[in-house]
Amino acid sequence: MKEVKCTIIQDLLPLYVDDVVSEDTKEMVGRHLKTCQACQKDYEQMKETLYVPIENNVTLFEKLNKKWNHKKMKLIGGSVVMTILLCLAVFSYVFHYQNPIPYSKDLFEIEEKEDGSLVSNYFGESHAGSYITHPMKVEIDGKIKFVSLVYYVETIANSPTSNFFREDKRIGPEQFTLPDSNIVDAVYYGEFDLEKVIATKEQTWNELLQDMTLIWER
Repeated sequence: MKEVKCTIIQDLLPLYVDDVVSEDTKEMVGRHLKTCQACQKDYEQMKETLYVPIENNVTLFEKLNKKWNHKKMKLIGGSVVMTILLCLAVFSYVFHYQNPIPYSKDLFEIEEKEDGSLVSNYFGESHAGSYITHPMKVEIDGKIKFVSLVYYVETIANSPTSNFFREDKRIGPEQFTLPDSNIVDAVYYGEFDLEKVIATKEQTWNELLQDMTLIWER
């Protein structure tokens, strides 16, 4: 059988290493390598050459893409959570943060009815609620009197300025009857914390009433 030239074998070696030659060619190259040390050396070097197969490249890309998608989802999830928390904070501030409404004769009036009961009239456009106490026995200027404390609050969502966003259709004052008002001697308006007066004794009744406004007295 005619000997195959080394130049031909060397041209075929890359295909032989990748195992993409026919069986006849594989046998031919194999026989030549058994008798030719030079081609055998080239063959060994080719086998040891570091290379990354196409399928490994695809796998590496898929892994990187998967990691990026996972990171992207975490970023999106974090952004969604932060947005929800921010919206809740804004909602809480707008609808729940209460600010006392300062006293004004144009806004508040205590009206005494024929039966002796007292009615609080609020003439403002909007408010979020009111705080009021039952009559409490307090010594004022050496005299024992029954006093009621009251004040109104507003939020950003429930205040006169909120009518910039919505039209208030309320007609006339908003009224409510003070509890047990037939025995009330005086009504004071202003923010109060009875725990400081009754429980912790951080404040005396005189100190509390000095910071409030006397708006009605029998």
